[in-house]
Amino acid sequence: MWLAHKLIQGVAQLTSHNKLPILIYHQVLEQPDPFRTCTPTVAEFRQQMEIVGRYFKPLSIEEALALLRKNKLPANSICVSFDDGYLNNLTLAAPILKELAIPATVYVSSAFTGGENMWNDKIIDFLFDQEVVQYDFSVIDAGIHTIISNKQRNQLTLTILEQLKYLPYKQRLEVVDNILECHHYKLGAAKMMNSQQLKKLKQYDITVAAHTHDHPIMAVLPIEEQQQQLITNIEHLKQWGVADEPLGFAYPNGKMNQDYSQQTVELVKKLDFSHAVTTHHGVCTPSSDFFQLPRIGGWEKRPVRFHLRLLLDMIRG
Repeated sequence: MWLAHKLIQGVAQLTSHNKLPILIYHQVLEQPDPFRTCTPTVAEFRQQMEIVGRYFKPLSIEEALALLRKNKLPANSICVSFDDGYLNNLTLAAPILKELAIPATVYVSSAFTGGENMWNDKIIDFLFDQEVVQYDFSVIDAGIHTIISNKQRNQLTLTILEQLKYLPYKQRLEVVDNILECHHYKLGAAKMMNSQQLKKLKQYDITVAAHTHDHPIMAVLPIEEQQQQLITNIEHLKQWGVADEPLGFAYPNGKMNQDYSQQTVELVKKLDFSHAVTTHHGVCTPSSDFFQLPRIGGWEKRPVRFHLRLLLDMIRG
């Protein structure tokens, strides 16, 4: 195992100058989740970060991008990022990152710091509550379902999330709340960090960056609403004293044309963000658009395969 890692590291040393993989996570979980199968547990995240810390040169995104712009990024450089602002970024991921001296960036949607969970988490928790077996989605013309297995729950969850994802965010929230109210369903504890918890991230060398206020699909909003989403997000982060300068940005969902447009990109530039990251797969190079930077996600669970995949991505990049 050790020999395989050293071999991969050696090949990467020869091929990865001025190539920057930015890892993308959302959550780190205490236990495996039947729906969030790509989300690492604490044990899996530790294994991955041990590889990052031992065989790579972890940098903050701002430091790495500054070097990349000058064509001076060292071989085996790497960055770690999280989207949305989940509490487990602080409680579970941050201690591991600090122990291994790995900086990170969390892109935060500011509307959820008051205890409100994101719409998709509401649906997922609702559909994976084992005490609920009868679901009525007639309000969105998705029928009535009796669920008796996690496979059925998975299929229905994917269907409902896809049906709701591209609604204007206000309508989407109303529909989700209506569904839960009709089933008399009470949600669990808050999953997102509040403003005080966001402040604690600095103790772990974790930078807070922007991710819009309500996490809408920007491409379906008028440009005026897109601008308001960004400005409100910036204002909240600054008001709480957590907005690091320069301030970076992550596009919600993160696919060009599908989730954001060229208009959105121009707006991000106009508001003086230092960079913007997407969910397009790939590594960053000096020729990358620094306002549409790719990232790498969807992790291999086995350590050697995790390391090997990063090498292959850098070779392709």
